[in-house]
Amino acid sequence: MLNDIVHVMRSNPQIVIFLALAIGYFAGKRLKIFGFTLGSTAAILLASLVVGQVGIQVPAILKSISFALFIFTVGYKVGPQFFGSLKKEGLHYLYIAVVVAVTALATTIAIGKIMHFDKGTTAGMFSGAMTTSAALGTSEGAISQLTIPAGEKTDMDSKMAIAYAITYIFGTAGTIVFLKMVPKLWKIDLKAEAIKLEKQMGAAVSGGESPELFSWTKRLDMRAYTALNGAVIGKTVSQIEALFPARVAIDKLKRGANIIECVPETVVAREDTLLVLGATAQLTHADELIGPEVDRVNVVDVAGETMDVCILNKDFVGKTLKDIGKLKFAHGIFLRKATRQGHGLPITGNTVIHKCDVLRLIGAKDDVEKAVKLLGYAERPTAVTDLATVAIGCIIGTFIGLIVVPILGIPITLGTGGGVLVAGLLCGWLRSMHPTFGQIPQGAQWILSDLGLNLFVACIGVSAGPEALAALKTTGLSVFLGGMAITLIPIIVVLFFGRTILKMNPVLLLGAITGAHNNTASLNAVMEEANSSLPVLGYAAPYAFANVLLTVWGSVIINVI
Repeated sequence: MLNDIVHVMRSNPQIVIFLALAIGYFAGKRLKIFGFTLGSTAAILLASLVVGQVGIQVPAILKSISFALFIFTVGYKVGPQFFGSLKKEGLHYLYIAVVVAVTALATTIAIGKIMHFDKGTTAGMFSGAMTTSAALGTSEGAISQLTIPAGEKTDMDSKMAIAYAITYIFGTAGTIVFLKMVPKLWKIDLKAEAIKLEKQMGAAVSGGESPELFSWTKRLDMRAYTALNGAVIGKTVSQIEALFPARVAIDKLKRGANIIECVPETVVAREDTLLVLGATAQLTHADELIGPEVDRVNVVDVAGETMDVCILNKDFVGKTLKDIGKLKFAHGIFLRKATRQGHGLPITGNTVIHKCDVLRLIGAKDDVEKAVKLLGYAERPTAVTDLATVAIGCIIGTFIGLIVVPILGIPITLGTGGGVLVAGLLCGWLRSMHPTFGQIPQGAQWILSDLGLNLFVACIGVSAGPEALAALKTTGLSVFLGGMAITLIPIIVVLFFGRTILKMNPVLLLGAITGAHNNTASLNAVMEEANSSLPVLGYAAPYAFANVLLTVWGSVIINVI
């Protein structure tokens, strides 16, 4: 019976791959080690190493295609941020990413040489310790270019997967624990530092909302009032709006049978009916300021709209939310949410908007549509993916990866993975310049990157399965300790660099370190420790740089060790 099952699995390797994926996705979110979830990628690798004990040969082309889809999507997502952060204001974050990447590379090479690890083990140790799964692909591509027997290449690939599995858990959990310890070692209160920074950035920290912001995070309401109070008669719309403790907008008024679109300079006359938008709490006592409330249906039926807009207009890139909120087109528009690379931004007056940040606007439909046209491109729900761009990008990237440049006698190449990453960066950047080009919706991005990566990892694990136990016995402990050093030394170095040389705020510095370390899980831990979303401001740019540098290092390690 058992022999029959093994025979079926060997005859149909897709069964083993899908089994590893199923086990990994199921266990990755549920299985905890010392209080930390493994995550789908690490769980799938471990599952594939186990089910791979039956001895399965996985077609090489499956690994190549799945990794290409993953790494192209990574480049596509971070491309706008990568090129945008090369400007002067993003240089501090570039320095952070470079210090972490160079220190990690130097530490890895030193440990590999001292411990006499082979190329595959060293590359896998680096990939796991820096939680950079993409480096596995560039390392494997570099191994395939070596002029050594095929058997040795297979052995290196197996050792690389095992070393990655050994070091990945500490690469994630160790980073989280260490960064949580940093505020105590520095003897600072991270929550207090976050509050101080929020005050500097114009956030409301007392429970109320800052009146100069066009932000709103609670329930929006629209009500109508008849202007009978002498305090508002003869006043302009902007003067009346300033009487409220937080931001409201008088969108329209009815004078007799006429409906008038309001601008800040519009003067209110007696018995005008005002249509007021704002948070429900701000409208509770509006009748005391303006006059009696009336049924808004008797004024005008206004269609509301919520819309996500990707910021592309260079006139608004680099401006703060407060600056944008003061512009004429923002009247009647409220900000529901702001995200950067999928992570929520703090809504403060001095939050600076970057290219391709996504703002969720809410208000009257006409006002929202006008604002979207001015700000950038409407992110309307769609299921259409430009697969032609994905395919052509992977082709061009493959050709880029074939280019070899000798440096100091060492043949350096991006490899297929690095080349496709560059193609993804360029396509993502072009998309930010021309919104109708190369559309890949968020859902499609998740499928291409997540399934692409985990399918690649499953293939590596299944192929390495038969050699896993032997490798664990011989080098398991030394690889784990080496991985600990590669994880922690770059963090220690960049903490010193960021605090003493760059003199960065600790909240932003810790956020930047999580990005430079390519570790989203630790970003969530830092935000929890700071009780603020401010670390996201430091995370995005280093994360974009790290995805490029750490991925390329995979090829460098194979050629240097």
